[in-house]
Amino acid sequence: MFLFNPEETLVTSAFVGELDLVQKHSEFPHVKPMGIGNLEQAIQTFEYLSTHPNTKQIVFLGSCGVYPWNECKPGTIVSPNSVYTKELIASLGLGKQLPMERESYPLRQDPSFASGVCNAPTTITLHPLENLPDPTWDSFAIENMELFGLAKVATLFQIPVTAYLVVTNTVGPSGSSEWQSKWRAFSNQLQNLFLAHQSYKNR
Repeated sequence: MFLFNPEETLVTSAFVGELDLVQKHSEFPHVKPMGIGNLEQAIQTFEYLSTHPNTKQIVFLGSCGVYPWNECKPGTIVSPNSVYTKELIASLGLGKQLPMERESYPLRQDPSFASGVCNAPTTITLHPLENLPDPTWDSFAIENMELFGLAKVATLFQIPVTAYLVVTNTVGPSGSSEWQSKWRAFSNQLQNLFLAHQSYKNR
C-alpha cells in the first residue's frame, strides 16, 4: 500500500461509518466524509479543497459492487485506475445521457491491490445484468456511487486520488441488500488495513 503524508492528505469516504476507525487515530488529522453520491461528493470536496490549499493527495476509502462479468469476489480490495459515469437507463435505450466535458477521469492506482475501471452512475443498479447492457460496459469491473464526482473536482485542483474499495456485493437486484449486510464488517477490515500500513513505524 502507498504511504501517505498525513499533513497533506485528505482521507474521505461517502459517510462516517466508512471512516469512523480512521477518525479515532490522530495520525491523520484531515479525515472527513464528503457525502453519498457523485453530486454531494463533488460539492463538499470542492468546498473543502477551496479552504484547505495544502491538500496534495486524496484517499477514498469505500465500498463497491462487482459487475457479474468480472471475477472479483466479495471482500476483495480494488484500487481502480479510472472512473466513468455510465447510466444504465441510457445503455438500455430508455433514456438519453447528457453530454459531459469528460467521460472519465484517471485515478492513482495502487499496484498492491486488484485494479479495474470503476463506473459511478447516479443511481444504484438493481436491474438484472445477465448480459452486457452494451459493449462499452465490458471494460467496467466495479460500481461505486461517489468516485466520479470526487475525481472530477480533484482534477480541477490538480490533486491525485487513490481509492481503496472493498467489494461488498454483485451488482444487480440483490446488490443493495447484500451491501447492507456486509459493508460494516468489510469497512472495518479496510480501515484497519489502511491504518496498519500507514503506521509511523512503516515510514
